[in-house]
Amino acid sequence: MSPVLKKKRGGLELTLSTEERDLLRALQTELRALYEAGPDDADPIRSRLFPRAYLDPTAEDAEREWRELVHPELVRDRMAALDQLLASLEPTPGARGRIVLTLEGESIDALLSVLNDARLALGTRLGVTDDIDDDELYPDHPLAPEIAVYSWLTYLEGLLVDTLLGDMPD
Repeated sequence: MSPVLKKKRGGLELTLSTEERDLLRALQTELRALYEAGPDDADPIRSRLFPRAYLDPTAEDAEREWRELVHPELVRDRMAALDQLLASLEPTPGARGRIVLTLEGESIDALLSVLNDARLALGTRLGVTDDIDDDELYPDHPLAPEIAVYSWLTYLEGLLVDTLLGDMPD
């Protein structure tokens, strides 16, 4: 049975284990710290989350102006998504220690936004490329836990998107 179900009246139900819910809570805490760092922070993860608008090195003035105008709003939107996700993680208990989240509209958007940013951040930290095959990792591999989290985030995001697109024509 899929952990994501489309509700007849709109929205989704997402069933998580308590460990998965706790992981999402921890990820939102880590993302919040990344978002709160200054816009001039040279962290490669922040650069991945907030890419340059102007790639031309001679356009530094335009880049600085763009960051001054747009960056605060981007941070506010992402912080709001984190807050929305955190609020949605107060679910009704499901069967056998599972948690059932009811997601609608903005809470779906917030979850997808946070999952995407968490994947980008973790993938950047791990140096994820197409060459990494998580199926070949052994449990004692030094990156196995982090790649397992990355794989789960990818799976969950894909499942949500596929469920949302399920009614769309080919």
